[in-house]
Amino acid sequence: MSAPILEVENLVKHFELSSDNWFKRDRPVVRAVDKVSFTVGERETLGLVGESGCGKSTTGRLILQLIAPSAGAVRFMGTDLIAAAPQKLRAMRRDLQIIFQDPHASLNPRMRVEEIILEPLYAQGEKPSAALTNYAGDLLEKVGLSRRHAQRHPHEFSGGQRQRIGIARAIAPKPKFIICDEAVSALDVSVQAQVINLLQDLQAELGMSYLFIGHDLAVVRHIADRIAVMYLGRIVETAPKAQLYVSPRHPYTQALLASVPVSHPRLRHSRKRLRGEMPSPLNPPSGCHFHPRCPLARDRCRVEDPMLREIAPGQTVACHFAEETASPAPLSTPS
Repeated sequence: MSAPILEVENLVKHFELSSDNWFKRDRPVVRAVDKVSFTVGERETLGLVGESGCGKSTTGRLILQLIAPSAGAVRFMGTDLIAAAPQKLRAMRRDLQIIFQDPHASLNPRMRVEEIILEPLYAQGEKPSAALTNYAGDLLEKVGLSRRHAQRHPHEFSGGQRQRIGIARAIAPKPKFIICDEAVSALDVSVQAQVINLLQDLQAELGMSYLFIGHDLAVVRHIADRIAVMYLGRIVETAPKAQLYVSPRHPYTQALLASVPVSHPRLRHSRKRLRGEMPSPLNPPSGCHFHPRCPLARDRCRVEDPMLREIAPGQTVACHFAEETASPAPLSTPS
């Protein structure tokens, strides 16, 4: 793996809920993100996957300091973003951008497309000019739109076109790192493929790194270099893409892969389907959070929290019995 451009270490976010307790004691706490650690290399795409509500999007917002973390460290190019002074963090935001999930809600309906794209540059102190107007047109063409779209408003575009505008806005300050927060989940399947290909082309041209947050494992498989699997606020497995899809070792990862739709009606998965619902982060299970749904759970799992440990080169798993899990055959279509 290339040298890390982003290092996340023991990142924690607990949301304290309101209650009738005036003394702020014993208030319920949502453990949205619980000691999450990972790295992203230069020009690398790390996929972050898991069920809805597992803390993926919260992790992305914590990295960008859109939400203040409860504990942990986020180092970008050697600088701890959590401890950075406000002026320094503001200057660094040029290199840290995000593409939001909803391409409609993330664009200001009162602003023209040109203003939306150039807004990150205006926020850094640049002033409107003919050169910036021309730059906005260049960005529109780069993401597959036309210069004449610059004077239109967001409501005049389709969902896929609006997401392309969001991508143009994200790359306008020439960032080094972009968080793609479910960037294609609200789009049609055919449009998803176009946007994924666009993101890959931009990465190859501009040399950016991505944290690609998603729940569609087929999409993540197409774009990611490595994948981190998240469950109830914790990372349970990380591995290079090819290794994870061929030989997943955490029971939750195996269950996620078993849920991927297949194209051939006669193809049957050998993996067991995941049963039950994800527990509430208000009251997570003791020990391994996954043990109430795990087919391999034993007494040790109910009392002892497993740590992420390396069981193969580049593959780490938070499971006491990862060596005993069978490695299902890779997904394929019968001939």
